[in-house]
Amino acid sequence: MAARPLGQPAPNPGAPRQVTIIGHNSQIVPTVGFFVGGSIPVRVYTSNQEIEDQLAPYPGVQTTVVPADYGTRPLDLPEPPYFLGVEDAAITERIDAWLPPTTARFLIRRDHRRQPLRGFLTLLPQQAENRQQVLRRLAALKRVDTVMDLARGKHQPLILMYSDPDPDAVGAALGLATLWKAAGATPLIRYTGEVQRYQNKLLLSYLKYPIERLQDDELEAADLIAVVDAQPGFWRDAPPRAHVVIDHHPRREDTSAPYVDLRETYGSTSTILTEYLVEADIPLNRQLATALTYGIVTDTDNLRRNASSADIRAFDLLHDRADRHFLARLEKSQVPMSMLDYIAWGISHRVVYGDMVMIHFGKVPTVDVCVQVADLMLLTCGITWVVCAAVNDDRLVAIFRGDGHRQNVGKRASLAFSKIGSAGGHQSMGRAEVPLEGASVEESIEMLVNNLFRRMTPARRGRFIRILKSHLADARPVDPEEFELTS
Repeated sequence: MAARPLGQPAPNPGAPRQVTIIGHNSQIVPTVGFFVGGSIPVRVYTSNQEIEDQLAPYPGVQTTVVPADYGTRPLDLPEPPYFLGVEDAAITERIDAWLPPTTARFLIRRDHRRQPLRGFLTLLPQQAENRQQVLRRLAALKRVDTVMDLARGKHQPLILMYSDPDPDAVGAALGLATLWKAAGATPLIRYTGEVQRYQNKLLLSYLKYPIERLQDDELEAADLIAVVDAQPGFWRDAPPRAHVVIDHHPRREDTSAPYVDLRETYGSTSTILTEYLVEADIPLNRQLATALTYGIVTDTDNLRRNASSADIRAFDLLHDRADRHFLARLEKSQVPMSMLDYIAWGISHRVVYGDMVMIHFGKVPTVDVCVQVADLMLLTCGITWVVCAAVNDDRLVAIFRGDGHRQNVGKRASLAFSKIGSAGGHQSMGRAEVPLEGASVEESIEMLVNNLFRRMTPARRGRFIRILKSHLADARPVDPEEFELTS
């Protein structure tokens, strides 16, 4: 066998070497053009001499005129697939009788609303499906126009992320910044907390975009403020005045802005911004595609958690444009040694109650340890939900994880803590933050148990609290000096 020349792509064994079109209706010539445009040879059998004349200029097309009743099978009939361009049911059945057994048989008709005969496929989607897709795109473009119009003529637009931003917030913020740049604005991207997770610091370093902590005067100076992957009410003490809110978390009652796009059924906010950019045909460079992809896969656990069909479509559009080598590096990034000490301590000081695991770490330098341990503990057989809590920066932070089937941990978090702090989430993931206002770590344990298990008997709650408090008396991991990204 002769070797394939260097640089020549391998043939696709599933691709047709030729297609066969049979018939005489008005769809014959457009269908031939469709295949010829893809450099696919076409064999045509038609009873209409005019169609043969119309197809004469087309390259790679061989046409044969057959009797009008299509009663005789051509001796040189090629192998499948076959496309029948006839309207009469009797002629269709007559042609079908001399086709070999194959599922690759299509009807091409003027009226797509008509049901195809049994055993035949349709070449193009139904008009209703096409119409739905067009309407979806028009709705997305209307949103894009509104968002871009808000940015035109603005001197200092600001895109705000909540606290320690996760990859979904970063991807969404960068996507919105790209839209606003296309409208002639130069937005700032800011967060209000501190980036703690190693992978998130690595992502910001890779993006080389000035994504920084919010300075005191920047919020006042902004003439346009957008909140992404959050809602203004997440800032319990001083909610920012927002003109734009784009988020996938459940809507808060106090959320209000001139432009609001909340998609609770979506697994990530990055998906929403991907729709905006793709439908508006705004170029996505490699860094932006990487940030959006990482935002989607982290918030949906690689499309396994809370992922909608929209998330899957967005991922499919992005992943070929993203930097897969960098994404693999993020996935394999090592956690700091000091983080491993906290993970080990948490696992060995767990409290199991039925199908739940609870851990209270006491004071921690970063609440990211709660996130990592919660995800890890959910892998335990028989466990359907996990609560990992800690005290950081004079606030109680509780991270919730659930299997998404038997538990709605976002609802649990909201019911338990929304009246005393910021709380909420989705069916399989949630978070609560409660200001302690000087309360001790021991008091935070009481606050956690008493609010989360209000229906539990006081005696059992008391035992729960005593166990968690006793854990804090054990030897603690050594606090790391820093969680900074190192070379």
